Amino acid sequence: MELTPLTIINNLRDADYYMQVIFTQGACYKFHLFLKSLFPNSTALINIDKDHIVTLIDGSMYDITGEVQGDYEALSDDDLKVAEKWTFAGNKLISLGECSYCEEPILVVK
Repeated sequence: MELTPLTIINNLRDADYYMQVIFTQGACYKFHLFLKSLFPNSTALINIDKDHIVTLIDGSMYDITGEVQGDYEALSDDDLKVAEKWTFAGNKLISLGECSYCEEPILVVK
């Protein structure tokens, strides 16, 4: 079986629901670094809003959802400095469900 970007992405994303959540809500640059470790000639691109990174591999763009379309551009040095600090843990909470007694959400906070 050939390991294509989509094969790797689909298997990782389908491993757990939170994979897509993590890599679309704070850790998209970390996902690019993961893909770059497997595809060294890949390039990080950033969207017009400067809030999402995708990876360009052999002429196609990818994120954890798979192949993507849209307007993306090369990262400037300033973009890179900002993106390197993005994390899911620093921006989001993970819900473990609701308390069986009070029905309040149980949240994991870093």
